[in-house]
Formats: sequence, structure tokens, C-alpha cells
Amino acid sequence: MANFEGPLDLLLALIEKRKLHISDVSLAQVTDDYISFVRTGQNISIENMANFILIASTLILIKSYSLISTLTVTEEEKESIDDLEKRLRLYQRVKELAIHIKGLFGTNMIFGRETVKNFDPVFAPTKELSPANLHSAIQSVIQSLPKKEALPRVVVKKIMSLEETIGHLTARIQSAIKMRFSDFVKDKQEKVSIIVSFLGMLELVKQGIIDVKQDLHFSEIEMESNSVGTPRY
Repeated sequence: MANFEGPLDLLLALIEKRKLHISDVSLAQVTDDYISFVRTGQNISIENMANFILIASTLILIKSYSLISTLTVTEEEKESIDDLEKRLRLYQRVKELAIHIKGLFGTNMIFGRETVKNFDPVFAPTKELSPANLHSAIQSVIQSLPKKEALPRVVVKKIMSLEETIGHLTARIQSAIKMRFSDFVKDKQEKVSIIVSFLGMLELVKQGIIDVKQDLHFSEIEMESNSVGTPRY
């Protein structure tokens, strides 16, 4: 069977094949042929299949109504039947007129194509566009551009924590038995490191790990371990 533009095209072809007039009786007679075509799915895309099935449901209703005299239809169903007949008649009329449109197309031109005028582009600046104004505008644009700022480089120095200082001081004193506080902090340049070392020494005194002695104010602080380790010379 040939390709059809849609369900109305197929339905009209089946009616014209049997040389019937468009009516509910004619639609009932071609229902089986229409459903047979849709069932096989010949040349029907998936996108259009829903439209074919919708027309098929209306045809089944028409045929059922013609076969069963006691069958009653609702107003909505009656409108669907009437609408299908109207659409089919209108489609038939459009196809009849479309044959003559091809022969008439382009014979009597109502609106002709406008001629395209070629214009040569000409740069015509206004009086305000003087060299001085142009220079001023360029300077204004340059000044409004975001400027690159050189951020100061910050060097982050590592500061030994109090826990690390206590462990390091404990190891040093246990290996040397006695030590001066100044010897322990002689390599430390930062005041913070010296303060942390002093706090670590006080914590070891509090825990009873070392003893300290200072004879005079601001004199040397002597540290001595209470647990003897392996001396280092």
C-alpha cells in the first residue's frame, strides 16, 4: 500500500477506493481495512502512530454504533464522530484544490522581489571625533583598566610547638645530665622560640623530670635531669 501523509489521508483513500461518500456508514465499512493497515504498521513512524490509533478508536465506535442498535453514545462521543466526518470532508476538499494550486503558482505575481541596492560603506566621523577627543577617550579607557597589584611576599617561619620543645629538651638533658638554658636556646633566633623553650623547661620542672637552679637574678639557669640516661660528650 502506498505511503500516506496521515490518518485522514489513509481514511480518504480507503473510502475513495470503495467509491463511497463520506458518512458514518462509509466510515463503518472501511474500519476493518483501516485497522488492518494500522496493525501491520506499514510505513507509519512512531511519532505518527498515536494519531492513527486515535482515528482507529473513533472508527471502532462508529462501527459498533452501526452494528448494535441498542448502543447509546454520549454527547462527547457523538461530537467525536461528527468532527471526524467534518475533518475528512475538509481534507478531501483541500486535496481537490491542491491539484490546481501547482499550475497557478508563480503565474500571477502579486509582490515582486525588491531590488537590492549596493551601498559602498563610507566612514564619516562626526565633528566631535577630533584627535584630541580620541586621545582623551583612549586615556580614559586605559585608566579604567584594572591594575595589577604586587602583593608583599610573606615568609612563614616554622615555630616549634610546646610539645616538640618539651620532647627535644628532655632528650638533650637526659643525654647530657646537666645543661645550661642558654646552651639549649643558643641556636634559636626568634624570641617566640626562646619563650616556648622557657615554658617547656617550666613544664618539665612541674612534672618532676628536671631540676633547675639560678643563683642570682638574670644569671645562668642550670638544668639537671632526675633520670640518668646515656651521657653525650
